[in-house]
Amino acid sequence: HAWERGRSFLQKAGTFILLSVFVVWALASLPWGVEYGASGSFAGRIGQFIAPVFAPAGFGFWQAAVALFFGFLAKEVVVGTFGALLGANLAAGLTSLFTPLSAYAFLVMTLLYVPCAAAVAAFKRETGSWKWTAFMIIYTTLIGYGGAVLVYQGGRLLGLG
Repeated sequence: HAWERGRSFLQKAGTFILLSVFVVWALASLPWGVEYGASGSFAGRIGQFIAPVFAPAGFGFWQAAVALFFGFLAKEVVVGTFGALLGANLAAGLTSLFTPLSAYAFLVMTLLYVPCAAAVAAFKRETGSWKWTAFMIIYTTLIGYGGAVLVYQGGRLLGLG
């Protein structure tokens, strides 16, 4: 019974992650005539709009902003988004974007900011309140952001970045 439940979960989660990454791929490919994964793509424009907010946390580039934006759908999509944007050069691409300190700050943000959309929906269903749901989204996002800024800026003060 546990195997069947686990397999069912993996199929559902895998399908959702695959579809989410497909959306990222499509947004990174459009509009026509723009180089794939360029800052001029729809994904790049979304990221450039959001990215300045993350500069104090050490990851104020559009790829990280897009990954966090789509990570709201499911945290696993953060990795899939980087994979879709950076392609086969994922490891080299990530090391060119992140310093070790900014990578730690990004991990703190990813771990602490708003849970996935399914968890938010469950929270709304359990509380029956949009007000508490909005509070939870804002609160957890501020905790994640504050933790990331604290890690990055604290690390810089200590000479780590």
